[in-house]
Amino acid sequence: MVEAALFSAAKPVTVTDLKEASGLDARTVRSALKNLIDEYNCSDRAIEISKMGPRYAMQIKREYTSPAAKLAELKIPKDVLKTASLIAYYQPVLQSKLSDLLGTKVYGHVRTLESLGLIRRKPKKNSLELTTTKKFIETFGIDARSRREVKTWIEGELSKKSNSSTQ
Repeated sequence: MVEAALFSAAKPVTVTDLKEASGLDARTVRSALKNLIDEYNCSDRAIEISKMGPRYAMQIKREYTSPAAKLAELKIPKDVLKTASLIAYYQPVLQSKLSDLLGTKVYGHVRTLESLGLIRRKPKKNSLELTTTKKFIETFGIDARSRREVKTWIEGELSKKSNSSTQ
């Protein structure tokens, strides 16, 4: 039941969500999650169950994302993703500072990211202060609960890419 609920969920879910969906108690849900995580993550499957803060999601394992992406529709253009990553890394960051770095195209990128629910903007001085949202963390499968943890995750990913390109 927990596996079916995870598979059916369109977003990462909490133990409470799974408990309500399955009718099982929280302890049974946690035990099922542990067993499923072990089963999926220790096998040769393309799917894994990942923990993102207090939420869990069934998703494609990182090593299979490239072939799967060829069949999936890219919803966020690469230049907008670059803006999103800069916001995530430097948050809170002023939109005017990003404009200095990336040019005026940043204004359209910010509108796109906000419409997708990935960032939040609020007035600050003569600009807007930009931060990521919980949906950002869920969308990109980041195991983080705070802005600092998001930055640490990004640094880790950059380090992995830098290490693999030097080998």
